[in-house]
Amino acid sequence: MSPDENKTLVEMDPGSMKTFDIGYYRNLLNKKALFQSDAALTTDNYAKSLIVNIVDGLLGDFLLDFALAMEKMGRIMVKTGSEGEIRKHCATVNG
Repeated sequence: MSPDENKTLVEMDPGSMKTFDIGYYRNLLNKKALFQSDAALTTDNYAKSLIVNIVDGLLGDFLLDFALAMEKMGRIMVKTGSEGEIRKHCATVNG
């Protein structure tokens, strides 16, 4: 069996995978998260309140804020090859 034959594609946001909308956040509140790390967002009261506000339309600048955050992340100079390392513990440099 070739590697291509053993692939399973799963949408993170079923029903609107080709659009950027709040469907992902609705899914989280409806306990339909794909990843455990995403589901964990609903177990923290502060994070869950942010999700509820997004779904309820109370964070009117969410799309703008998200776009600005993506632009900022795009300016991060990612180290590759021998310049970088995968940390064993995120908070500390391997030693």
